[in-house]
Amino acid sequence: MSEHDVDVIDHLAGEGDGGAIASLRSLRPQAREQAQRSYQVLLEPADPGSVPLRERYAVAAHVAGLHGPGPAAELYLENLRDEDPDLADLLEAGESTGETHLDAGLAHADLLVLRPSEASPSHLRALEAAGWDADGIVTLSQLISFLTFQLRVAHGLRVLAENPAPADPTTTDPTTAQPTTAQPTTEEAR
Repeated sequence: MSEHDVDVIDHLAGEGDGGAIASLRSLRPQAREQAQRSYQVLLEPADPGSVPLRERYAVAAHVAGLHGPGPAAELYLENLRDEDPDLADLLEAGESTGETHLDAGLAHADLLVLRPSEASPSHLRALEAAGWDADGIVTLSQLISFLTFQLRVAHGLRVLAENPAPADPTTTDPTTAQPTTAQPTTEEAR
């Protein structure tokens, strides 16, 4: 998804412009903007540095796949397919890429997504041994963390939009700090 005008979390949550998800997200405009900017910096950078776009999309497709099928897995696999169709086919089939460097990155994604408490310095040394430089390791780890955040936010928004909280007649109207319905007085409650 290289369309900078499309909010990726909205897309992954199943909504374009407007609707319940947009309404929820409008409550935190700065968080919304920063999440979209993070997507652009991590997945569509002007200068990908030591982590080419095909590897970024491969990691994204893999991480999304670890979270299960759905719009994220489809989106990132399609992004990868645009960069490297053969690699997309391998990942879609659950096969090794045969690339030591990339396979080490995907193994790092497995570790951080599925078993983060097991991460240790030896895992970073394994990435270095596979050809990852310090900047690449930081980018890889940030990418994995961001994707996990992005997928959880999108899932949470879908759940909230599909299950709105029922109106509670005893809640307080925040604009007036008064109960929204008449509450029984102490005398009436007896």
